[in-house]
Amino acid sequence: MQRYRFVLAPRWLLLTLAGLVVMVVCVLLSQWQWGRAVERAAANDVIEHSREAAPLDATLPPGEGLDDDVRWTLVEATGVYDAENEIVLRAQTNNSLNGFEIVTPLVLEDGTAILVDRGFVPSENTGSVPDYPEAPSGEVTVTGRVYEYEESSGGVSETGGHLESRRLSIDMLGPHLDYELRSAWIADIEPAEGFTALETPSFKDWQNYSYAVQWALFAAMVPLGWVVLARRERRDMDTEDAEATATAPGGEPEAAASSEAVNPRT
Repeated sequence: MQRYRFVLAPRWLLLTLAGLVVMVVCVLLSQWQWGRAVERAAANDVIEHSREAAPLDATLPPGEGLDDDVRWTLVEATGVYDAENEIVLRAQTNNSLNGFEIVTPLVLEDGTAILVDRGFVPSENTGSVPDYPEAPSGEVTVTGRVYEYEESSGGVSETGGHLESRRLSIDMLGPHLDYELRSAWIADIEPAEGFTALETPSFKDWQNYSYAVQWALFAAMVPLGWVVLARRERRDMDTEDAEATATAPGGEPEAAASSEAVNPRT
């Protein structure tokens, strides 16, 4: 242990502290990635095994927030479409195609509403919204997948008798509607002819698991690197000590004795 007392020097103490900080950060990032992987794996499992739709009021009750357990599940909602407040989502991508999503509020029996993404229409590269099927009149029943509202970004405009936005955000769209919205929106899994259903979500949980393992390995490499550096410095110090001893007066007694030996033939 005495040979490694140099690690108590200020330079080494700072190096050790920095290594500890890096190791803690790597461990925290590993845990975060692992948590993300677990969440994504759970979401994939829900999506894969969702077969039957639950009643909307049992899944998204009015006045209550979105429960994590019902995200991505299927629900069945019955109401009347409010076509006058239709929403066009611009700059959307579906199955690698660019286009628009058409969202129409479905007003429910209790006076609240849920936003229904009725489907996707590809862009015609004209800059304008292409023709799409009108919302059916009268009472309809929709089976859709539950999606969480998006974060606010950009703005909402009124164009051609409908609202236009790039984000399906309750904070952005809520003020433009006269009724209370449920805590999530749904995408129709069987849209009308002329629409394309939104591609089924699929999350790369394996990627997050991989990142979690990588961060854990980085954390493990910190103490290993510290040991390697300490051993290298100890080796360098030993080499310097040996060189100093060799060059000091009388530091090479065997060589001196050899040079002064008497030749027995003389």
